[in-house]
Amino acid sequence: MSNKNGILEVLCMVMKGPEQLCPARFFNELSNDETYVIYRHILESLETKTTSTVSLNINTNFLNSHHVDMLLSEFGRSIIILELLETCSLQSTIQIQNRLNEIRENPKVHIWLDDFGSARSNFDVLSELNFDGVKMSKELFWDLYENDKILLKYLIKMIKRKSSTIVIEGVDSFDRYIFCKEQRCMMQGYFFNEIRNSAVC
Repeated sequence: MSNKNGILEVLCMVMKGPEQLCPARFFNELSNDETYVIYRHILESLETKTTSTVSLNINTNFLNSHHVDMLLSEFGRSIIILELLETCSLQSTIQIQNRLNEIRENPKVHIWLDDFGSARSNFDVLSELNFDGVKMSKELFWDLYENDKILLKYLIKMIKRKSSTIVIEGVDSFDRYIFCKEQRCMMQGYFFNEIRNSAVC
């Protein structure tokens, strides 16, 4: 991500023998205990290597569990961003609204909405809940960048009214980088890092 302070988003490649699996499907099938063990291992290994903010993608089920509290108590020295997955339903998200507010009371934690413009991540969710950050999906960004920049600029302004931070995903060229700089957005994409995950989800 483009940010002077540095934010590391934890991404993974899941292998089963020679076959690469879709990480989203893999994590969706894990129990909260199994997810906790993986996230704990990741945070533990990063703690001695970086002072950057770390971002983890999580679902409402994990957010609502005691495992989040365990992670935060063990790794309270770092700022942790919990990104609510775009596959979470509005109803399940609203049901844990109090839990989100409780977690947000920790000054070291930020709650973000992932992949705005895809799946269930949309204005319905933004109108019901407060987020510290919103990430715009690369598909929405690419489509509007190519076909309607005026609407894209307006959409960015609307999201900024609902959240203090907006991150544009899919920034993969210099012209898109300049556009996002002009809109004062944070960025993520292959323009900054060429590592690609080829697993089909």
